[in-house]
Amino acid sequence: MIAGVAIDPWKLEIFKRHLDKAGFKYEVTVGDPITVISVTTEYAFILQPIIEAAQRECARGDKS
Repeated sequence: MIAGVAIDPWKLEIFKRHLDKAGFKYEVTVGDPITVISVTTEYAFILQPIIEAAQRECARGDKS
């Protein structure tokens, strides 16, 4: 399945780092005002903790 993750563009590098470390395959569509990461995963529950960790890191360094 493909899971879509919509983020602010400034968060992209953080999310990519987390997804790369976890070994996920993904495609990025950069937009304004949002960027979408399309992540290939067998089940959403496998991806969820990775997305949550990336979001927590973003929250600590909010650039909005």
